Amino acid sequence: MTTTMLPPLLLGLLLGVLHGLAPAQAANPADDELEGLLRREVEGPSRYAQSLLDAPAPVAVFGQREAGLLGHQSVAEMLGRLPGVHLGHTRQYIAVGLRGLNRPGDYNARLLVTIDGFRVNDALYDQALPDSEFPLAAEWVKRLELVYGPSSSVYGANALLGVVNLVTLDGADAPGLRAQASVGSFGSRRALLQYGAHGAGDLFVGAQLQRSDGEDLDLPELGGRIRGLDGLRQASVFAKYRVGSWRAALGGLQRDKDLATAPYGTLVGAAGTRFRDRYAYAELGYEEDWSRALRRSLRLGVAASGFEGDYRYEDGLLNRDEASSLAWNLDTRLQWRGWLNHELQLGADARWVTRGLQRNFDVAPPSVYLDSRASSQRVGLFLQDQWRLSGQWQLSSGLRVDHIRGFSPQWSPRLALVWRPRAHESLKLMAGRAFRAPNLAELHYGDGYTQLASPDLSPERLRSAELSWERALDETTAISVGAYSMRLRQLIELDRVPGSELLRYQNLAGLRSRGLDLGLRQRLGGGAEWRLDLSLIDARDAAGRLSNSPRWLLKGHWIAPLDPAWSLGLEWQAQGRREGRVAVGAQASANLALRWQPGAHNLALRVLNLADRQLFDPAGPENEALQRVPQPRRSLRLDWQWWL
Repeated sequence: MTTTMLPPLLLGLLLGVLHGLAPAQAANPADDELEGLLRREVEGPSRYAQSLLDAPAPVAVFGQREAGLLGHQSVAEMLGRLPGVHLGHTRQYIAVGLRGLNRPGDYNARLLVTIDGFRVNDALYDQALPDSEFPLAAEWVKRLELVYGPSSSVYGANALLGVVNLVTLDGADAPGLRAQASVGSFGSRRALLQYGAHGAGDLFVGAQLQRSDGEDLDLPELGGRIRGLDGLRQASVFAKYRVGSWRAALGGLQRDKDLATAPYGTLVGAAGTRFRDRYAYAELGYEEDWSRALRRSLRLGVAASGFEGDYRYEDGLLNRDEASSLAWNLDTRLQWRGWLNHELQLGADARWVTRGLQRNFDVAPPSVYLDSRASSQRVGLFLQDQWRLSGQWQLSSGLRVDHIRGFSPQWSPRLALVWRPRAHESLKLMAGRAFRAPNLAELHYGDGYTQLASPDLSPERLRSAELSWERALDETTAISVGAYSMRLRQLIELDRVPGSELLRYQNLAGLRSRGLDLGLRQRLGGGAEWRLDLSLIDARDAAGRLSNSPRWLLKGHWIAPLDPAWSLGLEWQAQGRREGRVAVGAQASANLALRWQPGAHNLALRVLNLADRQLFDPAGPENEALQRVPQPRRSLRLDWQWWL
């Protein structure tokens, strides 16, 4: 399918579906099942609660019930179920691809992630990795909201491809004490403890420990089978408390990951090459209820990140990367409903990165190659107006300006026209512009023997236009259709310096992605439900189709109660061919979860990669010796949960 053929095809398919389904009867607004399908609130698109159908962007939502019945334990598993998302596993980290963009060596700097509205992307790499590198367990997430498209008009930098907002459990959602223990294949074990209380205030606390010996990997390029070098150790905590208009939250994690793929030319089959990741944050906020026509909020937060990478080479040489950051955040907003048919939001936020440390050195014998200490400042001001033109039409407009030290001011507009012909139908036409400034790692990492610093980088800029439609066909069935076109300019990527073997981050020409998303979901009697999503993607740069970009994604899940105590969950995903150093052909996988819950405890069996398929991802620049990276084989896990 060529780029020039794609827009007419998308438009024709969309109009055909709209025409064929338009005569259907509108659903009953009071129906409980329908409320769960479309009439729900989301907070990610505008940074306050609003109807999903009124939101000025397409939003996919994945809730705690579905995640629990499918056996999810990480945010990455929840996110991977949503349309247009394709995860990449390097055996070091899990990176999120969205709408065809999952560049090898990138780690989510173009996707903003928030926990209850708090920006989690670190201050050094601008990354927020969703698996064992993330402070939240899936069991602590009430719902995951994925906002598609540029959102810099309210969030500023990083919100190019979208925003992931994680709404966490309150104490009232999960009262009492709950414990969970898991054991599984590859020596995996996990313990989780959480407590919730609701009285004069609301309290939720969670803690998690997990360990894994990891798989033995078949890596022909590295000489055969690599044993015992894929281990993982992780610990995380999360707590939140709310009383009146005041709220406080904190979270943190430490993860140690052994590396079996000999990244960066390290010694093959030798122990000691590993990564250690740390992250912690705390936030204090004040958020009023509506007082007449005005609502005010103020939030102050601090976040710290750390990284250590040990690299073993021949002759006993040990090289180490060290990186750490400390950032302070201030966010204040005013919402006003005093103007008829308008809801205005005025906001300002600032981020001060007081520490951005990067070091590279040989431990033995000692030798220093990099010692960079940098800081940065960012201040943003934004205004958004949601204007109800009539009973069926609504216009949302937003504009933000960001000043980042060392760069010219960045302007980010967004416009969305929403038509609501029926109570449970919404047609949205959207356009926006977003940006991402180079992060401290891209600007200042230069060890002199593998990579040079890049102090002259310019911000990336993205323009996007989208059309989306959601409709309840009856009391139990909903359909969604979305078409988009986006162009990213001045793309920042690691590339070789002409005439040299050294690497440097550079602004490349750019890329374009166009696509179509189709979704169908249904909730049946007795708690059964299913969902199916198809994404068609055409992502290209000047050289042709992007690497690690599938032409299509097909995914879904099915959840069914077998009797009052038993339930069965099945999820599946297939994706098209992806290019890399060698092409990775189309592949598919499925996971199964069987749960028994007779009372105040339950047992669950989960099988990942049910058919034990050999799956691969294209290798990134960190794995230069590999052509492709093997993905996890079939594994079993047994969970036991108990609560009071």
